[in-house]
Amino acid sequence: MIKISNYALTMAILTHRASRTLAACSDGAIVTLTGPTSSACNHDAFVAALPDGCTTAELFPDLNQAEIEAEVAELCSYDAITQFVEIQGYYQKDKRYFSGGGPLVDGENYGIESGQIERFEANMGSRTLIAWPEYLARIDYNNANGLGDNGYPANMNLDKSCQLKTAMCCFTDDSMGTAFPDGSTTDVCRHDLYDSPQSNHIKEGWSVFPGSETTTQCVGFTWEDGDEDLIGNLMYDVSLRQTALHGYRGGVPGAPLCGCVEHMPEVASAQCRTASKTGDITFEFRLDDGEVSASNEAVIEYNDCGNDLATAYKANHANDEDKALIDEYLVGDCAADLTEYLNDEQFLHESQDAARYITPDPAKWSDIVVGEGIYFHPPPVDPPVADAAFRALIEAECGDGADRHCIVRRTCTSCRYDSHKDIYYKRLTALPPNVDETDGVYLLDMFMNNWSDRIANTLNVDFELYSSYEDAIAGTSRWTYCNYNDPGIGLPRDCGPTGHVGNQWNAYVRANPPGDANHHAFYVEKPMPATGRKLR
Repeated sequence: MIKISNYALTMAILTHRASRTLAACSDGAIVTLTGPTSSACNHDAFVAALPDGCTTAELFPDLNQAEIEAEVAELCSYDAITQFVEIQGYYQKDKRYFSGGGPLVDGENYGIESGQIERFEANMGSRTLIAWPEYLARIDYNNANGLGDNGYPANMNLDKSCQLKTAMCCFTDDSMGTAFPDGSTTDVCRHDLYDSPQSNHIKEGWSVFPGSETTTQCVGFTWEDGDEDLIGNLMYDVSLRQTALHGYRGGVPGAPLCGCVEHMPEVASAQCRTASKTGDITFEFRLDDGEVSASNEAVIEYNDCGNDLATAYKANHANDEDKALIDEYLVGDCAADLTEYLNDEQFLHESQDAARYITPDPAKWSDIVVGEGIYFHPPPVDPPVADAAFRALIEAECGDGADRHCIVRRTCTSCRYDSHKDIYYKRLTALPPNVDETDGVYLLDMFMNNWSDRIANTLNVDFELYSSYEDAIAGTSRWTYCNYNDPGIGLPRDCGPTGHVGNQWNAYVRANPPGDANHHAFYVEKPMPATGRKLR
């Protein structure tokens, strides 16, 4: 994860400096570090490489040891690495560009705007590590809107909405330079407008593009955990570099120009790019007139992947279910995708789709406990009353000869992934105290709005999650990943069968950003007819 601090960035060229009057530390290059990854730049390596007689106490006399270590870490992260904002010069240009507008996309001085990027390309584009876009101007906004303690721009939030670790840009205008190469264009299928409200300024809606439309080229990249050193370079390569060097501009109406695929329009396919580094990264720390600064140098090469983006994504994943996630965005056949989308998502049905609109057997499952959307069913107004009724359902004896808590089930018509359309919560340990007791917990609210592990609710310790009732009973294919503690976010936050799966959570009091579980309902398994004892 890339993380920013409140004082790490400025609005343009970012430096983190300390002005000092120093005796033993001479002006000029004071430390040079090299290594295969950005982790080579760290406090211990910095201290070990200081010249004789020059100490961190002299460089940073006003800081204690912990603050010095943090200072060097900041220099490594935010000064040594070239910030994305340095390419165009300030945040507003990047913001408008990524949304599909601004002087570079639709301004009258394209040559002047692109010239700045061309100069960056000539001097640094293939000679430096570039950070993923992140901005001081976004920190307060993201914190206030539940988007995390970061400065990521709209549609590129690595903490909240980029779970496939795949990003792309889609261009519709090649009139300012090189024509799109033969075979590089794609068919645009559709776009859910609520996936990118900060770009189109529309809360909800949808666009479909049947038949032929403006020639469009989408180009992107994908990465794995632990492989983040070059993702900023890759974003530069598929965005500003394409615009400045090839003249590609314009975006799909209602969609961002660039973003993580979860926010981009659904298209048939996308071109794939990759970046590689030759040799080690060199980090240089300089002292000039009492100011400490840092920079990096590396040899970067940009190339085509040799296959399309969906194929590259699938090559990074062994699990078939994980491989299939990319097919939600790079769909292959627009005609078939549009037919399924319009029938399932937008148009009325003459009969119910049994695979999507699940109706639990009333002989085996309770009435709706609580639900939203087409399953709207509010809980009792009094939390202790609502909680007691919910707990009584769970604590009834369930199982065929085995005493266990009754399973909580959430069905979700609007959830994007099959694994989350029907979730089963199987309790392993005793429930935490009632909401009206000392240190009590409003258990129903935990499922609705505040999914947490601070109340004896840890995956595969206190409970298990499954995608089918049969698996829950047999104890097979239980989920292996869970996270918690995002206020206003309910079950299952980003929990998934094998890893992080975002936006499938429900939220009854938080509307921004919207999750996919807008139409869902909770039920509880009924005990066997001959039983009914309450578990303790």
